[in-house]
Amino acid sequence: MQRINWVTAVFLIATPIVALSWGGVHVALAGISWVEVSIFFLYLAATNMSVTAGYHRLFAHRAYECSRVVKIFYLLFGAATFQHSVLTWASDHRRHHQHIDREGDPYNIRRGFLWAHIGWLLVNDHKAERFQNVPDLVADPWVRFQHRFYMPIAIAMGFGFPLAVGVAIGHPWGCLLWAGVIRTVVGHHSTFLVNSLAHTLGSRPYTLAVSARDSVVTSFLTFGEGYHNYHHRFAADYRNGVRRYQWDPTKWLIRGMAAMGWAWNLRRAPRERIVAAQLQCDTQRMLDRMKGASEQAFSRVRERMNEIAGAVQRAAVRLGGLERELAQVRASWSGEPRQRITSMRAELRAARREFREARRRWYATLAELQAQPLPQFA
Repeated sequence: MQRINWVTAVFLIATPIVALSWGGVHVALAGISWVEVSIFFLYLAATNMSVTAGYHRLFAHRAYECSRVVKIFYLLFGAATFQHSVLTWASDHRRHHQHIDREGDPYNIRRGFLWAHIGWLLVNDHKAERFQNVPDLVADPWVRFQHRFYMPIAIAMGFGFPLAVGVAIGHPWGCLLWAGVIRTVVGHHSTFLVNSLAHTLGSRPYTLAVSARDSVVTSFLTFGEGYHNYHHRFAADYRNGVRRYQWDPTKWLIRGMAAMGWAWNLRRAPRERIVAAQLQCDTQRMLDRMKGASEQAFSRVRERMNEIAGAVQRAAVRLGGLERELAQVRASWSGEPRQRITSMRAELRAARREFREARRRWYATLAELQAQPLPQFA
């Protein structure tokens, strides 16, 4: 039987109560100040993205590297979220990836939505945590310092800093309420949604083996962490929203820091591996739909899909190779002749057209097969 973690349980239960009661009184007496609300959103972004870009993508997955100043920022403002130290957070998260949906997954969604969302925090004793799965983080002196002095750092950054800002601008209690207490509650439950809603709502375009889902709704609520099916298939990628238009402010933050020289070695899954994962999922769904069909019909459909999938994969390999080659040329400043770069761009445009056409044919084939009633397969 698991013990209740009383410190965490009391804090997680008390902060929403304080936020609602104090917030209601404050709004009734003083109204809503745009200054206080603005600081709330700024501090929410700074602290939560220190978790998404720092705790998660930098420390837990090593998806990129960054300057010492950025790392210290993450450690300070990440502590302000009251989600434990980097060592504890990353250790839990790596165990989640290792044992997802099974025994050993700290926030296993199979145990229920509420368990994955908050229940696991109320019973797990983090003081008993061992860190064998984060030796790289244990070796980092800045991470060890944050873990050792986590509580005073968290209180100072979580409540002391908003209060100090409020004193400086003449709104001490309003800033403590909005940027301290309310921000903590909103930050908690938006982060917790990654463990609960991101394993419940959405699609699974990259892997059918786990419960993780891709959802623009979840992504909007979690600073870009909602494309969770992609993340569990390609955990080392610094992006969660792999497409340009997908809502992932954490990805844009990391990319912006890279442009300014504050981050580097951004890891990306190769295009051809991403496409292969999508093709595999699409194929598996279609073949599952054909259960009960004759062996002849099953083989005929599988051969047709394999043929078109092969064309898509070949086009993806060509396109991915050209994209990497051109990126290397641009990054190296090797003095390639302008004519060569122009030629490479023309090849890239042709490869994109080939890939789009192959993928269009793939989706058309899927739509055609899905439109057929199941007796057609018999």
